Amino acid sequence: MKDVGNFTAVAEFDNEREASIAAGMLGSNGIETFIDGSIMGTLYGAGATWAPVRLLVPADKADKAKALLKEHNN
Repeated sequence: MKDVGNFTAVAEFDNEREASIAAGMLGSNGIETFIDGSIMGTLYGAGATWAPVRLLVPADKADKAKALLKEHNN
């Protein structure tokens, strides 16, 4: 997973809905998030993408974010 600016990818999802749920959980724990997904990757609005949707957090919060995602099975 690539880094974007001072944000680093901590997870990949099949669709933006799953990424948004994880982002909400991280946000509730004080971690800023950015979802890197492309609407162009969605096929006919079905929700499945041909490219993964990445969840990014500030690089200095990546370890905490990964631990929380693992704890919540994301």
